[in-house]
Amino acid sequence: MIDEAGRLVKAPFNINVKNQETITMLEKWLSDPNYNAVLLRDMEQSNAPVAQTITEASARFQLGLVLLEAGKKQEAMAEWRKALTLDPQNWIIHKQIWAVEHPDKFYKGDVDYGWQKAQLEAETSKQ
Repeated sequence: MIDEAGRLVKAPFNINVKNQETITMLEKWLSDPNYNAVLLRDMEQSNAPVAQTITEASARFQLGLVLLEAGKKQEAMAEWRKALTLDPQNWIIHKQIWAVEHPDKFYKGDVDYGWQKAQLEAETSKQ
């Protein structure tokens, strides 16, 4: 779904052209200019707490970048860990933490994507 500013606010989803319910929804979305507003309103109401959490995670991530730039590595790491607790699926936060903790996996030669995958699996199994 797209908001009034043209921003994508709902991730793309699979479309099955054989599913009549999906086709009906898309036809209505394309033909009725008010339908998008209804969908956005419903989505905003159901996602309000999630959006607030994601916003806080983003703010903590940005604060961590500022702290790191100021030479306050430990404080930055603490903010990123709080951000990751709020948004555990955020790949950028994971990678930022890993890059600071393990620069050899990111800045010496090729990025070690296999190591990143193993790290993510290890962290996920701890939860």
